[in-house]
Amino acid sequence: MDEMVKTVQSWLNKTYQGYIAKGDYQTIPENGKTGWTTVYALTRALQIELGISPTADNFGPGTEKAFKPLTIGASDAKPSNINYILQGAFYCKGYSPGGFTGIFGGQTQIAVKMFQKDAGLATQDGVVSTIIMKSLLNMSAFQTVSGGNIAVRTVQQNLNRDYSAWIGALVPCDGLYGRDTNTSLIYALQKEEGMARTTANGNFGPGTTTNLTNLIPTFTSNKALVLLLQYSLACNGLPINQFSGTYDAETTNLVKRYQEFMKMSITTGAINMGTFKALLSSAGDTNRSATACDTSYVLNTDQIDTLWNAGYRYVGRYLTGNVIRGGVRVPKAMNQTEIAAILKKGLKIFPIYQDGGYEIPYFEVPLQGISDGYKAIDAAYNLGFPAGTTIYFAVDLDAYDYQITDLIIPYFQNLRAAFKQNQDLRSYQIGVYGARNVCSRLKNAGLVDNVFVADMSTGFSGNLGFPIPDDWAFDQYFEMSIGTGNGKLDIDKVTYSGADKAVSVVTPPPVSDTPSSAAINRARLMRIRDVLYGNSSLAALVDDKVTFELELEKINSRVISPNLAVTFKASAKLINPGDGGTTVSVKDGKVSASFEKELANWTGSLSSEESENTQKLIADLAAKVVLGDITIKWSPAKDFITVSIIANVPEIEVTDKYKTNASMSITLIIDNKNKDLDSQWDAITSTVTDGVWKTGAVAAFVYALYGVSVFGGGLLAPIVIGLVGIGLLIKDFLDKSSTK
Repeated sequence: MDEMVKTVQSWLNKTYQGYIAKGDYQTIPENGKTGWTTVYALTRALQIELGISPTADNFGPGTEKAFKPLTIGASDAKPSNINYILQGAFYCKGYSPGGFTGIFGGQTQIAVKMFQKDAGLATQDGVVSTIIMKSLLNMSAFQTVSGGNIAVRTVQQNLNRDYSAWIGALVPCDGLYGRDTNTSLIYALQKEEGMARTTANGNFGPGTTTNLTNLIPTFTSNKALVLLLQYSLACNGLPINQFSGTYDAETTNLVKRYQEFMKMSITTGAINMGTFKALLSSAGDTNRSATACDTSYVLNTDQIDTLWNAGYRYVGRYLTGNVIRGGVRVPKAMNQTEIAAILKKGLKIFPIYQDGGYEIPYFEVPLQGISDGYKAIDAAYNLGFPAGTTIYFAVDLDAYDYQITDLIIPYFQNLRAAFKQNQDLRSYQIGVYGARNVCSRLKNAGLVDNVFVADMSTGFSGNLGFPIPDDWAFDQYFEMSIGTGNGKLDIDKVTYSGADKAVSVVTPPPVSDTPSSAAINRARLMRIRDVLYGNSSLAALVDDKVTFELELEKINSRVISPNLAVTFKASAKLINPGDGGTTVSVKDGKVSASFEKELANWTGSLSSEESENTQKLIADLAAKVVLGDITIKWSPAKDFITVSIIANVPEIEVTDKYKTNASMSITLIIDNKNKDLDSQWDAITSTVTDGVWKTGAVAAFVYALYGVSVFGGGLLAPIVIGLVGIGLLIKDFLDKSSTK
């Protein structure tokens, strides 16, 4: 916590509380942590002082027009709210203005000059211009951050020095190449091309492309353009030693190196439009030729001829699924006839899996990667793709960095688990189709073997300002239609690097009535996944969004709190729960009628919400088990109580003619060795009667589990509440309620 930031937050809340009712200000947390909430509050406070209403979070044109430059005041100057806001912005930015005084004095002027220097501005006069105030009221960094590159920071500072007035904003000077730097480089290029400021937009569109093409003949004699080229090389990771503005031997060699890396047709080191555009726009020159493509068409022989005659030698095709074409759902999945025709012609195939992945909620589904991994492996195996083939899994959306961390990485961790469990079928490699940032982060994390870059999506935040990964395999850059008549089809043009050799021979497996052991285990694990995640409370107990590898016979353990630990095991064998406990039979996804009756009797004493939640949890479990049984049992010791939930599923369909079985057990160990639960321990332990759980006890416990989601205050509290409730209820069911 930063005490000065907290002081600023307190001042804002106190000073502008009178503007809350009309919606011009909102109270903010006084936690001493800089964030957008505080920055927005400072921005609204400035707008209030400038007489703007209604206020907004952004420093827009109205604020820019109303703001007047701030300078050092006289020695007898009185505090002003605008100066308080300025000093508050400096503290939030990590600079010290010499105190939170409301007076623009010498120390505040020094802070302004330091900021101007860090931003790379040629004029460091201590005057707060509109563009400086606007840059103070955001979360951009102007000092090198962790992972920042000195060369990139120099580029950022130079852009601010030479182009800030044209761009209309200051580029962050953090040393990280990103969207702001990329856009600013394009703005600078548009200025040097002579484009009108009202036309320039920071996008590398047709006008920018045409103007650059016209300038190429005199490019090397234009120092400003050569500097922008050198800046672009540095931002794309090329090790340039100096920004000279001269097209010297070093620049020539770096351009050549980049051209070779990007598999361009020209690799001489001479600059052309395509090279410069590739440096600043992920798709680059979309008119360039390609030897690879991908398509959702199930290819006929005429379409295959179209591809071959157009120079394509590699084609990406889908393993599964359908697509809407002309308002009709049609298959996009490969079949063996198509594969044979493609390979006979001499083209090679790289397989793609995409049955979703267009929206973030797809990756929020628990263990979606396990499911997709199994489906992709099955499809590839049955089509005959050999071991070592890379299967590219699609992340076909603009995933932000935090979403990659929270969702995409766990998804690919689960893919890895699925592939590991199926090595006895065929050992395949994992690839990803996605934006540059997605591909780079997954490759750096060791979760994928090859990357297929979605560079065609030039507006993706994961492409803007990100270099292409070092070891890319395929680079998709343009969508088009080719061919005529029966040979017409839609394709995406793709550059091929050679990193993935693709597939030229397939060997479909022999037909067998008995599935492989891998297929049997997949069916087991998928049913266990359904049982586990059919109930959010059980899922929370097992992993609470912490990814684990779901494997048979592997014990997964978690310590939830000092008093509660949980273990989980999936088994290829049915588990004998042993003596004690209550066993509930399940058939056709429903519990036995006798248990339902007893449950209804007991839940009649609950509130309608409690009754509904209890019955819903049991119904969810039963629906996922389908056929089998659920046992809940416990065993007390002096300072420990062990509670187990065991689900046995004796009939799991692998094929139409083959079934297998599996089970799962979740064990909760409640620990009182530190005497933290002494006030409740007697009530909890008194619930044991001959080691047998009763219907009321089961209901109380499952309601407590459901409370894991409802209470939101940690996992132990609702479970303990449920156990205490059991002690109060079990006496009513000694004679009649056992469903064992």
